[in-house]
Amino acid sequence: MKSYVLVSSALCASLVLGACSNTSKKPYTVIDVTMDELDTLLEEKKTFPLLVEREGCAFCAAMSSYIDQTKNEHDNITVYHLDTTEFKLFRKEEGAKTLVSDTEDGKRLLELFPYFLYTPAIYRIEDGKPVDGAFGYDETRHTVSLWNLDSTIDWDGAQNIPVWDYLEECQPKAQ
Repeated sequence: MKSYVLVSSALCASLVLGACSNTSKKPYTVIDVTMDELDTLLEEKKTFPLLVEREGCAFCAAMSSYIDQTKNEHDNITVYHLDTTEFKLFRKEEGAKTLVSDTEDGKRLLELFPYFLYTPAIYRIEDGKPVDGAFGYDETRHTVSLWNLDSTIDWDGAQNIPVWDYLEECQPKAQ
């Protein structure tokens, strides 16, 4: 009888621990969003990182490759991804520190992030509000440059932070 109780207890404990460990680890996830879906997330006051990229951006491709190669080392990270390739963003005049757009999605993006200028950009959204951003990508150090959202980034004054550290910081806090 004693051995039955011990075996049953051990089995229950392993099932409970196994269930806990399975629910606490979720693989790295990317969710592609449109501007309409982004607006909904903001209205719902969600907290998340928003990765903004575009086709033809060498820095975007390099960061994407690095993330893809190392994503299995980083559980419980969800990133919302916005592709701005079709947003037709451009500088109105050479040397301008802001962009303009002829598309509705481009205009909406620039209303939300008026100093958006470079890709890749990762914005920290907390409770539906943009808080700060990490811009560019340093392929040798695997870092992005942290900056506020009140001006165009000053590369010399920006703090460098590892990509994964920033993505982890942008995750919603456990309730």
